[in-house]
Amino acid sequence: VKMVHNGIEYGDMQLCCEAYHLMKEALGMSCKEMSDVFKEWNKGPLDSFLCEITGDILAFNDEDGTPLVEKIMDKAGQKGTGKWTAINSLDVGIPVTLIAEAVFARCLSSIKDERIEASKKLPGPTPAF
Repeated sequence: VKMVHNGIEYGDMQLCCEAYHLMKEALGMSCKEMSDVFKEWNKGPLDSFLCEITGDILAFNDEDGTPLVEKIMDKAGQKGTGKWTAINSLDVGIPVTLIAEAVFARCLSSIKDERIEASKKLPGPTPAF
């Protein structure tokens, strides 16, 4: 039960991360604006501990007044429970694609040095709106 619970949290955290990324990169929102969105979402059907603390984290400023979240390295680890959930789902033939993708995102996140090197050769598209 704990393994599945943690796997579901992996998926929830991945959704928070993707929402953060879209609001920051595509919409150009500030941490304060994103915090307000997460706090608003937390008042409705998306009410959850992870949505609540995401709003709180985005609103928290460092001693110099800048958002602390902007100073945290974009590198996540894992204990394995999300991976175990995904493996077990494959064993029994039940897709848990969100959890599996969250595990993959953490795997990619953990190879920071490789991502830096790849970004020098593959800068990606330039957004045009």
